[in-house]
Order: sequence, then structure tokens, then C-alpha cells
Amino acid sequence: MDIPDDADFIEVLGAAPEPMEHDPDIWRIDVPIGDAQFVTLTFDIGARSVRLTKGSETKSEIEIYREQVDRILLYTGNDERGIIVESHVPGFRCELRAVISPEFRLTDPMLYVG
Repeated sequence: MDIPDDADFIEVLGAAPEPMEHDPDIWRIDVPIGDAQFVTLTFDIGARSVRLTKGSETKSEIEIYREQVDRILLYTGNDERGIIVESHVPGFRCELRAVISPEFRLTDPMLYVG
């Protein structure tokens, strides 16, 4: 799994991920996005998995988990900053895109609201 350098995380999200105490293969970054709101990106390099959550100290509003992650990208442009998670399983490619700033927005073709 390819991940950006710490300098890229700092430039785009304002902080670098840090390893979890219980497992150094798992990294985490918390990004504030408003009044007591944050987005947390947790990734396991060895397992090629990513978890993205949005919420507050007391409530999780969104939690998305992906396996078979090929890479994590960060982007800036058109007055936006965000995270892209590219996954690939045989016969299917998917791109989860989370806009962090100026306002949180999530695009993921694997999500279905019926």
C-alpha cells in the first residue's frame, strides 16, 4: 500500500499520522473540520486496510472501512483539500474521496442509499 510522505500529510491536512501504541503497523491522523468535529484516518500498512470516520468526541456519524487498498492520496485544488483511498479487488476498482476542507463531503461509489 502506497501512502504519502509525512510532509504531504502536514501540507494538506495539517498534521502527520502517528503509529498506534498497540501496533506500529497501524497509523492514525485526526483532522479537525469544525466545531468539535473531526475526521480520523486510520490505516494498516501490512493489512492494506483503511478506516475513515467523521464525528465528534461523543458521536460517530460516518465510519467506512476498506480492504485491499492500493494507495492513499492527498490532494489540494479548486479550493479543496482532501483524501483519496484507491482500492482494487479482482474485477472491481473503487475510489473513496473525502473532501476535508472547506466543508466535509464524501464520494464513494460503493455506498448505496436506498
